[in-house]
Amino acid sequence: MYLGHLHQSNLPLPPAIEAALNYLRNTDFSQMAVGRYPIDGEQMFALVQSPMTQAWEIGKPEFHSRYIDIQYLLEGEELIGYAISDNTLSKTHDQLTERDIAFVAPIEHESKLRLTPGMFAIFYPGELHKPCRAVKEPLLIKKVVIKISKDLVASTA
Repeated sequence: MYLGHLHQSNLPLPPAIEAALNYLRNTDFSQMAVGRYPIDGEQMFALVQSPMTQAWEIGKPEFHSRYIDIQYLLEGEELIGYAISDNTLSKTHDQLTERDIAFVAPIEHESKLRLTPGMFAIFYPGELHKPCRAVKEPLLIKKVVIKISKDLVASTA
């Protein structure tokens, strides 16, 4: 997991992740509708979202197996839960094959990451995260999630 601000420079990140951050830096999302936008076919794409945040207690941690997530906040404020990979946790809802997402039961001692506009969090496959949590009260936010095939990063290591 990595937490940062989009305008930080000289980050030691893999080229595919830097390409995704450059896409975020150079794209005007102000008029983009909610939806999916290709960057590099199925290897890298952006999901523009406008969800309502929910109470911390609602929802379950999720993880992915094929894609790295970059969760970038455009408007509002958001908490994201985070916990390291834990293969001993049983899945409560498994759609890894169909949608590359699985959920686990709520866990104790999740870290809380607070994002404000311009901030991003990067989650690698297997890392547990619980996005779209309210800081105080539920709030409509706008965010972009970039999905990067783990193969793009593995091939540059």
